[in-house]
Amino acid sequence: MKYLEFRNNTLFTSSHLYESLGLKQPAWYEFWKEKRPMINTKLSGSLQESLQNYYKSEGFFHAAVQKSENNSTVIFEITPGSPAYIKEIKSDMQPRYQALVTYKEGDRFNANTFIDIKKSIKKKLLNDGYCNYNFDSKARVDIVKNIVYISYKLQKNPLCHFGTIAIQAPENISEKVVKSRLTFREGSPYSSKRINESYSTISGLDAFDGIQLAQKQKSDIINLNINLKAKSKRIRQEIGVGYETNLGPKGIFRWEERNFHGDAKKLSFDFKYSKREKYIKNSFFQPAFLPVPYYPDYYLDMKNEFLYSEYEYENFNEVKYADYLHLLKDYHLFSVDMGLGLEKIEIKKTGEICNISEGNFLLFFPFMQFIIDTRDSKIDPKQGIYVSAYLESGLKYLASSTSYSKFIAEMRLIKTFKHTTLAAKGKLGLISEFQNALPESKLFFAGGAFSNRAYGYNRLGARDSMCDEVGGQTLVDTTLEASHPLYEKIDGAVFYDATMISQKSFEFTIDFVHAVGFGLRYHTPIGPVKLDFGINIEDSTQYALHFQIGQSF
Repeated sequence: MKYLEFRNNTLFTSSHLYESLGLKQPAWYEFWKEKRPMINTKLSGSLQESLQNYYKSEGFFHAAVQKSENNSTVIFEITPGSPAYIKEIKSDMQPRYQALVTYKEGDRFNANTFIDIKKSIKKKLLNDGYCNYNFDSKARVDIVKNIVYISYKLQKNPLCHFGTIAIQAPENISEKVVKSRLTFREGSPYSSKRINESYSTISGLDAFDGIQLAQKQKSDIINLNINLKAKSKRIRQEIGVGYETNLGPKGIFRWEERNFHGDAKKLSFDFKYSKREKYIKNSFFQPAFLPVPYYPDYYLDMKNEFLYSEYEYENFNEVKYADYLHLLKDYHLFSVDMGLGLEKIEIKKTGEICNISEGNFLLFFPFMQFIIDTRDSKIDPKQGIYVSAYLESGLKYLASSTSYSKFIAEMRLIKTFKHTTLAAKGKLGLISEFQNALPESKLFFAGGAFSNRAYGYNRLGARDSMCDEVGGQTLVDTTLEASHPLYEKIDGAVFYDATMISQKSFEFTIDFVHAVGFGLRYHTPIGPVKLDFGINIEDSTQYALHFQIGQSF
């Protein structure tokens, strides 16, 4: 075994070349280890050839790699030669496909980029419904002159459509439940993206160990066979301990049964205990519960949640019993959640100076939320837009203690340029009280990992003449963030948060609270693990540290 070293590698870093050869260097924190990887000298010949081929794939067709050795090291001396440049690009493709060609005339030719562009064009064609197409891409290389001629020819042919959809599901799960997760029907225009979306939504039922969507093409018709294998282990239990900035140490327990009495129904219980928050929640979910009127192949899901909770705010304590009945529908980029909520809330002041109403409140209200989500991933998005609008309204003639309306709108934008990701988020909240007052906990508070990060969760409120941090009826909460890779799966981020909360409804003249900060993101299969530190610009004594799992945008 000897160390491998590169000489004259002015075009690429040594780390990049080691990675291209499949060699792993010690991690950055393993400072005691030699940064050069070791190789079996018997493999040095094949590695030499692989390195020369790598340079050729990068457009250096005259590259040469000479090998030499000493007692401890194998040395690759690199002579890259002159690169080949793109002389001409000819294309008869439409602009939507031509836009996927990311290089231009005069760029250095890269074989991997050429292959990736070809793959992205084919993927776009299938997403657009063209399963029958004639696509030809060529790169003609003049080795002597070091120039490359590229051509693209595309004939799309007619759109394809979905044909028959055959479903083989476990005996205790009906076909309507599976069909309710599909984002297409028989006769719909074909799209490979819809196939992938449907795979995800079927998987989201959490009722199957195996999911197979097999496509069979016949001319411009795509027939589909869906084969599903029942989940063998239906009961899942989770227990854990942790720490939250705003709550301190906490313990959690979750019990869940998947495919409860068949048809992919789900029953779960959640328990949480910390010094400031305690709750017990029971949830029952039934997919394809109710057919959509006039659309017999489409169904609404049903979910019922019962909750008991205790929570300590800054100036009062809340005890709440609640039940929420949801009717839900997810379809492609759209989601609708509508239903009825019943809350019994007890408010008790912890100080005598704040203008907070104590007592018991009974709230009964219909609610609706509408979401448009174009993000490329719900776990760790890099591109897209998320828009949501939520409205609830309590009425005294429906036995509610208060007549009111509460509206919350939110927009998230996320865009990645090469390696840097820019994100923005804006939230608007408005409350109108028509008769009697709402309990303090139903008003707006801010702060936390998803809000103004100079404050703990719900630690930023409005101000009145008697005390700070009371609930508001108008909220504007905004965030700007930029993140960039630092090392392997770790990103660094900087952010700016600005929040305005007013006690009065539709009042926008209150000063904003500004915060800046920085953080780290570690990417995992279940989303980024985030650590953020935020500080108030106007008051440096106000700061907070936040730890969370999951994307804020």
